[in-house]
Amino acid sequence: MMISQKLYEGVDLGEGRVGLITYMRTDSLNLSPIAVSRARKFINNNYGSQYLPEKPKFYKTKSKLSQEAHEAIRPTDPFRMPESIKNFLSPDEFKLYNLI
Repeated sequence: MMISQKLYEGVDLGEGRVGLITYMRTDSLNLSPIAVSRARKFINNNYGSQYLPEKPKFYKTKSKLSQEAHEAIRPTDPFRMPESIKNFLSPDEFKLYNLI
């Protein structure tokens, strides 16, 4: 949790602190329309339209106890590839960011 907290609060990428992930203490499946749009653009640009569903998929939680006040955990910018910022992260931060 300490590593994810640091990624959430921000890491200095040479141009100041940048939050790399959304709030991590959630089990929400919700994503903002902007995040979905940027993710779709990333998939199309990097992998091609054959890997992009015609329409985005949305999921609903089945748990009545889920904490959905925040978005699902995701990178704040899908275009910020883990390898491109590896030199600014500790090995554990890089592993976690790469996983997310």
